[in-house]
Amino acid sequence: MTVGSAFVMTVQRLRETGADPSGYEARLMFEGLFGMTRLSMTDERDRELSADEEGSLSVAVERRCAGEPLQYILGKWEFMDREYFVGPGVLIPRDDTEVCVRTCIDDLKKRRSPRVLELCSGTGIIAVTIAKQAEGCAVYAVEKEAAAFEYLKKNIAYHGADNVRAVFGDIFLCCDEFEDESFDALVSNPPYIETDVIPALMREVHYEPETALDGGADGLDFYRCIAERWSVKLRRGGSITLEIGETQAQAVTELLEANGFENIIVIKDIQELDRVIYGTRK
Repeated sequence: MTVGSAFVMTVQRLRETGADPSGYEARLMFEGLFGMTRLSMTDERDRELSADEEGSLSVAVERRCAGEPLQYILGKWEFMDREYFVGPGVLIPRDDTEVCVRTCIDDLKKRRSPRVLELCSGTGIIAVTIAKQAEGCAVYAVEKEAAAFEYLKKNIAYHGADNVRAVFGDIFLCCDEFEDESFDALVSNPPYIETDVIPALMREVHYEPETALDGGADGLDFYRCIAERWSVKLRRGGSITLEIGETQAQAVTELLEANGFENIIVIKDIQELDRVIYGTRK
């Protein structure tokens, strides 16, 4: 089978199962599996795939057609121009989170040698990006799930983010392990989907760990914990930056106001949906 015929077959199989009607995922598969760009695919369209290449492509296509996320199949995914290892047991990086990261970095640029606390770190995309872009910062990234924690450590090492410390802990239990008023910024993309909504999510999402999605009956369990228990870890004037669900701005704003935050603003994503809340501790 040539590169060209294999690509056509891949596109057709993905279209048949509704995985991707555009051919975009097929191109990503060829890039991820074989290192082929669109240009090199054209140059090599008449080359015969090796038996190993045919085998790995066949397995990848069948996994995707069964509903497994492409990110897990490829094992890496890009976020803000850096690749991160991903796989079963960890939340897949999403572009929406860029709004949260950029908001936090903009705040950190105003601070000297800031100490940053990230809660519910997962792959570490927030911690690593901040560590690389905010000059002189030290980041503590907290994650409770063993599988996700391994990805967190792997991504920290892969990017040489020596100023990130991975902390294995449950934010509902480990708060007392950190000193009060010892951080300049707190940032988090916590689980925020309502429990009853999860069964109706897209099939790909069900491959991701439910613990990284489920925010409790009203989606606010983690925000309550952060606002009520972790706010004291910030110095006066320290910032908080939280990614939120598109309907949660008012509720999370009220939680922050009730727990000593001011200058609260809601920031929208590219789709003009509420995506991030930022504030400072009084």
